[in-house]
Formats: sequence, C-alpha cells, structure tokens
Amino acid sequence: KPELYIGGIFPITGKKYRAPELAKVAQMAVEDVNLNSGILSSHKLVLSINDGKCEADVVMKRFIDIIKTKDTSRFRSTVGMLGPACSDTVEPIAGVSKHFRTVVISYSAEGSISRDGSTSYPYFFRTIAENKEYKHAYIATFRQLGWSKVAALTQDGAKYSDYISTLQDEFQSNDIEFVMNRKFPKEATDMSMYLRDLKDRGAKIIIGEFYASSARLIMCEAYKSGMTQKQGYVWFLPGWFDDRWYDIDWLRRVKNKTEALQPGNESASFISNGGTI
Repeated sequence: KPELYIGGIFPITGKKYRAPELAKVAQMAVEDVNLNSGILSSHKLVLSINDGKCEADVVMKRFIDIIKTKDTSRFRSTVGMLGPACSDTVEPIAGVSKHFRTVVISYSAEGSISRDGSTSYPYFFRTIAENKEYKHAYIATFRQLGWSKVAALTQDGAKYSDYISTLQDEFQSNDIEFVMNRKFPKEATDMSMYLRDLKDRGAKIIIGEFYASSARLIMCEAYKSGMTQKQGYVWFLPGWFDDRWYDIDWLRRVKNKTEALQPGNESASFISNGGTI
C-alpha cells in the first residue's frame, strides 16, 4: 500500500512539560486506522515520533527535519504534522506551515493562536478548545458563587498565560474587579514576595498559570502564608498537571528510580512536568 506520513512532535523529554505517553497513544491510533478496512483502505499511515521537549527552537528544528527530508517521495507523501504540545511552541511552525501547505494539528496547545487569526494560519488546527473560552466558565462560576474580585499569578513564558489579558477585559465588562496579574520569572524559587503582593491587595480568588514545578513552591508558600482554602482562598490551577503533581515523596521516589536507569531507556522519561522537586 502507498504510505502516508505524519510528522509527530511530542514532549517526550525536557524541563517544562513531559508527556511521553502521548506518542504511544498517537501510535495506537495510527495502528487502529491501519487495521480498519473502512478507513483509508488503500493507504497505510506511518507516524514518525519526534521529541519537541516543549521548546520553541527544538520544535522548529523537528519541523524542518520532517519537511526537508532528502527522501522526496516521503516529502510528497507527508500529509501533515501532529503537535506540538505547548502553546508557546506552536506559532512559529503554524506560520511557516502555510508556505509548505502542510497541515499542523495540535492536540493540547490551547493558547497563543486565536481562531481570529485563521487567515494568518490557514493550515493550523487543534483538537482542543481555545483557552479564551475559559472566560464563560469563569464568569458563570463567579456569578453563581457571588465572587466579585479576582487576581492572577502567572509565570513568565508559561504555557499560555497571555490569555489573561483578554480575561481581564471580560471580567471588567461583567462587573468583576480584576485586582492584578502578578508575574514572576520562571527561575524564581522564593514565592513569598509574589504571594504577599496578592494578599496585600486583598485577592482571595486567584487564577494560576504556571508549570507544576513552580506550583509546588507556590502551594507550599501559600500554606505558610495562610492563603489556603482554610483561610478562604481559592486557587484555580491548570488542568494539565499530573494527578500527583503535588506529591513530593512520590516524585522523589520516581526520580531516584529513573536516575538509576541507563540513558535512552524509555522508562527514564516517566516523570512528567519536571523541575524543582
């Protein structure tokens, strides 16, 4: 059968965000399609798995490697890209893809590119809702619970913290006071100053946009500073954290196990959302 190639870009390793299981899931989907005689029965899908590390420069390099293959027949048979995962890595390849007429479909990039920019990114699609749609859920929740004041704590270079600006406008137009968007550098480890600013401004409903490694530090400091649910504080955290992102003992055990593995061992990429433990 003629082969149709899909260039897959996944966060297999890296410091920002890891989800090696996504590559396995994508491969399973390809195999299911190939086994189904009712779908593309005259062709065979082939998925190439590439590690984008959730880094913009690495993702662009992988895109170039896939597009500029020396195998011209493979280039002509490449139907598109699956990925990348992180929003801050999408825009560069989404912009370039139109020059190669190559479809880019992201499975988890919720931000960066708005659907309003469809004319600028005609070959970019995603299988997940745009994060700007969160505004409807936030506003409905706040109205239901009678909350009229909210703040945000965001990490520089976070996955999609830029949508907070749009969210701020929506809050204000719905009579919800947006106190502040307190940003902190990605290398920060002492969170006391940032939480103190929020506390001094009277913010008790806080939208957080940061990676799991920072979330562990922030929640630890929130406990020390009396900014937990017990004191009437509410934190909205990203939904893409691992189920046990807060379990330091478990993370430490996993880290010790993976360090004992040989480099290149597939199990070595088991830890997700790496960073400070």
